[in-house]
Amino acid sequence: MTATVFFVFKIKKLMYRKIFKILFFFILTGFLAGQNLVSVLAEDVPESSTTDESGGDDFDLYQKYLLYQKYEKKTLYRKYLRYKSGKLGKQYKKYKKYKKYNKKSYNAYAGYGTQEYQDGYNRYRDYLNGRNDASGDLGEADLGGGLLGPDVTVGLTKYSKSALKSDKIKIKAEDENGAARAYNIKDKNNNLVAQIPASQGERTYVEYDGSDKLKVSNSITAVLVSDDELTFEPADGDPNTMVFDYSRPNSNYDKFRGTIKIKKNADGDSFWVINKLPMEHYVWGMGEITGTGPSEYNKVMTTSFRTYGYWKMKFSTKYAKDGFRVDATPGNQLYYGFEWEQNYPRIRQAALESQGHIVMYRKEIAITPYSSWTDGKTRSFKERWGSSDYPWCKSVKDSYGKHPSKSTKTLEAEGNHMVGLSANGALKLAKEKDWDWGKILRYYFSGITLRKVY
Repeated sequence: MTATVFFVFKIKKLMYRKIFKILFFFILTGFLAGQNLVSVLAEDVPESSTTDESGGDDFDLYQKYLLYQKYEKKTLYRKYLRYKSGKLGKQYKKYKKYKKYNKKSYNAYAGYGTQEYQDGYNRYRDYLNGRNDASGDLGEADLGGGLLGPDVTVGLTKYSKSALKSDKIKIKAEDENGAARAYNIKDKNNNLVAQIPASQGERTYVEYDGSDKLKVSNSITAVLVSDDELTFEPADGDPNTMVFDYSRPNSNYDKFRGTIKIKKNADGDSFWVINKLPMEHYVWGMGEITGTGPSEYNKVMTTSFRTYGYWKMKFSTKYAKDGFRVDATPGNQLYYGFEWEQNYPRIRQAALESQGHIVMYRKEIAITPYSSWTDGKTRSFKERWGSSDYPWCKSVKDSYGKHPSKSTKTLEAEGNHMVGLSANGALKLAKEKDWDWGKILRYYFSGITLRKVY
């Protein structure tokens, strides 16, 4: 079992101006690669510890604003008394019904009526009553999108010029059942290079010709086009049922939903194959798990995967100049595409059951780092990496995810940063304690809500 180091840039919007503060930090992930999940399922469950089911800071604000409403009703009843003594108009007569709130103790709640408490009340109420409704103030989660969410751009494979000269990219298109589909090939200016009919069924070959051109052949008479960009998309304009099969080197997973683009990188010395598809289709092909665990655990992991993907599309700039936002490798999070989705259908089921939900802390998209194991407690983000900008990553007891034999030093040497969620802990809480996905996430991440954002 391995853990992965990856770099992200944290960008925050300041007030209403388009100014971004970039924070460089390490987040070490202990996501379980799919084939390693079996060993986790065999682990014993340590003694459980207590948990707060409150939902965190928003719940606290919600509760205190409810107390403020009692104070508010008391003040209205006091206005009724002033009406009764002739000092106020008859519009206050209706507040006689608030007599039971005329308690001196309610004066202590007067300070809970500020905008902060009201906003927290509204967010938690949305969580309780609007869990399946993408409405209200979504804060940073404003990318929109239909039922399948906003589009994600994923860097699949990087080719040097010499590699693409000697090793052709070979592409064909099909539907979800494997039947051939017609597709268009377009250049960087969106001009049609060729339309390949479904009846043809041959692969299109793409190679670098050595003189700043891409050679397109096999399915058509060979033609040279600018090497800046080449896009493969469905001829009928419907990418949601389209699957492109391309000869991905050193991989057993070659099929991807949506569209495929071959694009020269910003430095001009190599090419990326980029997959563009809706967020939910991206989650269906997540390679971090096989989906063989309990359904609530699978929903924890698909929600974490979706949240990070959403954050990357909103804020990440590392690969933006190369034409995409998310890397399909462990450098970000593993994505294997359509064949993985077909092989492990319970991932898709978990994604459907949590569709459109991401983890948020008030109005922020809350990145949710996690490790394979802990030593009995998680670490706060500040304790591990020195930043106070991630208050949802607090230290909590974690007997569930405690490794049965390894020391703290050994776990850290193996890459277990122990910040945020413990993957083994989450698995055991779902499997042995029957916790649902929301309860698991709210235990490991303080003050968060699960918001449906599309």
